[in-house]
Amino acid sequence: MRRPHALRLACALTLAAFGVLVGAGPALAAASPADGTATASPSAPADVLTPLVDCVQDAPLGTVSSRTVVLGYRAAVSTAVTVPAGSGANDLTVGVADRGQPSTFEPGEHHGVWLVTVDAAAEPGIAWRLGTTDVGFDGAPACTTATAVTVSAPAQVSAGGQASVSAAVTRMLLGAPDAGTVAFALDGGATVAVPVSAGVARADLPVPAVGRHTVTATFQPAAGSGLLSAVGTTTLTATAASAPLGVTADSVVAGSTGVLVTVTRPSPAGTATVDVMTADGTATAGTDYGQLSTVVAFADGQSSATVSVPLLSRPAGAPAATFFVLLQRASTAVSTASATVRLPAVPATPPAAVTAAANHPGAGGGGASSVLPPDDPTAAAPAAALSGGQDLAVLIGGLLITGGGIAGVIGLVRAAGMREARA
Repeated sequence: MRRPHALRLACALTLAAFGVLVGAGPALAAASPADGTATASPSAPADVLTPLVDCVQDAPLGTVSSRTVVLGYRAAVSTAVTVPAGSGANDLTVGVADRGQPSTFEPGEHHGVWLVTVDAAAEPGIAWRLGTTDVGFDGAPACTTATAVTVSAPAQVSAGGQASVSAAVTRMLLGAPDAGTVAFALDGGATVAVPVSAGVARADLPVPAVGRHTVTATFQPAAGSGLLSAVGTTTLTATAASAPLGVTADSVVAGSTGVLVTVTRPSPAGTATVDVMTADGTATAGTDYGQLSTVVAFADGQSSATVSVPLLSRPAGAPAATFFVLLQRASTAVSTASATVRLPAVPATPPAAVTAAANHPGAGGGGASSVLPPDDPTAAAPAAALSGGQDLAVLIGGLLITGGGIAGVIGLVRAAGMREARA
C-alpha cells in the first residue's frame, strides 16, 4: 500500500466518526482498485481469495459505538478476477450485504483497499465473507499501531541465480516507519534480515531450483516504537538457467540507413534479460549513428532477438569509422559481450561519369545529358563535319578559279597571235 492510502484512510476515518456524531447513521466509504486492470473473469474459485482486516478504529459516542474497519485481500490468481458484491461470495455477514466492498481482485496481496464504518454495538460479530472465508472485525489491531507489508519480486527468475525483492512497510494512519528490520525468506528457509529505511527494505535471495516459490517478508518494529509486526508474501517462478548470450552486428554498405544487431544464445531454454547499448569508437552518436539503449528479454523457448541501430547521413569525404554494441547487466552468463560496427568511408568527389555528365549537358534545354567520356570515339563531332564541308567547297572553288585562269591565259595568247597576223 502506498502512502496516499494512509492519508485517504485518515480523512475517511475522521469523516466517518463525524457522520455518526451528528446522527447521519453509520458512514460508508470504499476505495476501489486502480483502473486499468486486466480483463476480469466472470467469477473466482472459492479458495483463491482471502479477506484481510488491516486494522480497526473505535470511537464510542454515547450510545453509538462507531467502528471503522480498514480491509484488504490476498488473491492467489495470475489475472484479475471478479466477484460481485452482495452475491453470497462477497458479503458483509450482518445487515446489508453490499456496503461498497471491491468486486474486482488483482493478483497478490493488497492492504488498505477499502474501509467500512459499522455500529459495533448493533452489529456484533459482523465479518467480511470472501469466497468461503469469513474474517471478523473483533480482535483486529488498532489503526494507530498496525502495520502492513507489501512484497515485490520479479515474476520469473533463472534457477541458480538471485531474485531482487523489496518490502514496503506502511501504517494505516501515520507515516511509514523509519526503523526496524525486515526478514526475507524463500519457501520458509534461511532468513536475510535488512534494516528498514524510509519504510522500504531490499534484499537479493538465492533461487536454487526450478519451480514456483513463495517469498515471505516479516517486519519487526524497533523496540519501544509501540508498533505491531506484520508479514507479507508474494510468489515467483524459477525457470531453467539460460545459456550464455552473445551479440553480432551485420555489415554496413554505402547507403545503409540502419544496421541490424542480433543477440543469440545456443539453447532456447529458460528466460533471460540483458541491456543492449551503443558506445562511441571513432564514430560519434548523434553524428554518425543514432544512440541505442534498450532491454532485450528472452522468453523460454526463444533463441535470438534483434534490434536496429539507425545510421545517419555522413558528409562527402567522411573517413571510415567504427562504434560498438555492448551487452551489460545480463541475467545470465555472456559469451560475447560486444560487436563492432564499421562504417565505410564516403567518397570526397562524385564518380567520373557524373563529373562528365555535369560538364557535357545535353542539347534542347533540359534534355538528358550525355554521360559518354569526352574522348569516346562513338561520340558525334558535328563541328568536324562542318569543317570538312568547308574545305571541300574551298577546293572546288580553287579548281574553278584555276581552270578559269588557265582558259584566260590561252585566250590571251590566241588574241595576241591574231593581232600579229593582221599586221
